[in-house]
Amino acid sequence: MERERNKILVTVDGSEQSNDLVEYLSGVIPAQETEIVLFHVMGKVPDSFWDWETDPLTPRHLDHLKKWETEREKQVRDLMRRVRQQLADIGMPEYSIMISIQKVKEGIARDLLTEAQRGYDAVLIGRRGLGDTGEQVLGSVAAKIADKLGKANLWLVGKRPRKGNILIAMDSSESAMRAVNHVGRMINISNHTIMLVHVVRGITVSAAGKEKIFPEEYRQRLLEEADNLIKPAFDTAIGSLVSAGIRREKITTKVISGVASRAAAIFDEAVREGYGTIVIGRKGLSDIAEFDMGRVCGKLIQLAGSTALWVVA
Repeated sequence: MERERNKILVTVDGSEQSNDLVEYLSGVIPAQETEIVLFHVMGKVPDSFWDWETDPLTPRHLDHLKKWETEREKQVRDLMRRVRQQLADIGMPEYSIMISIQKVKEGIARDLLTEAQRGYDAVLIGRRGLGDTGEQVLGSVAAKIADKLGKANLWLVGKRPRKGNILIAMDSSESAMRAVNHVGRMINISNHTIMLVHVVRGITVSAAGKEKIFPEEYRQRLLEEADNLIKPAFDTAIGSLVSAGIRREKITTKVISGVASRAAAIFDEAVREGYGTIVIGRKGLSDIAEFDMGRVCGKLIQLAGSTALWVVA
């Protein structure tokens, strides 16, 4: 049975990240079953102008700005064509790759957010934008989008993450199961191994007297109960992935217990075991309306570095 075609919005900012994003998509997505929209928002004025003038849009600058705008648009179109060709080279039909360039309306981040709400299965952006340095730095536009992109699935891609292995952060929430289903729907099923990871924080007893309140036997029993509670969620997740076409032997499960930070444990496990993509639901069991993003998810966004992080709405 032929799978429904997925639609991904890929933000192209003109930096070297564009090549990294295409390289990441190669092998991750089913090329013949995916549509790509390459999207760029053009600023009206070079950023440096704002440092020199209270109002850079004065008549004495207009001729220069028009020339800059014409040249910049040509550069962007040339870049988009190169990216489209790179995608075609990895097996995507050219008719499945669309280019969208628009002039800034309300701000780059706001305009990207507006476009992202138009029915895409995933929105892919690079961790760093133009001018950002260091793999751990989250670009300002990326940070705003990650914070506000509540109803769309975000793929936040660092510099050349390892492909082929996906770690899915699990709990027993509906959000975690949506993350599992998203993976089964979006990936090239023949190219991946998947690890389902559940993390249980331990009770710290370093403070005087706490070891009497929470004795070792009690703490161990809590961990065993958590292990038993996650097994039905693991079974459901495995069934969903197998139904999507992923072979059972390519799916493993793991429970990590007794850690201080769930986000750090998830990230450390991905790095240690060579999983280049981490997938997490935007909210976990504490699905509180006032908080748009779960605590673990928010911390992972900052930790992810050169890995890819999928935040599933």
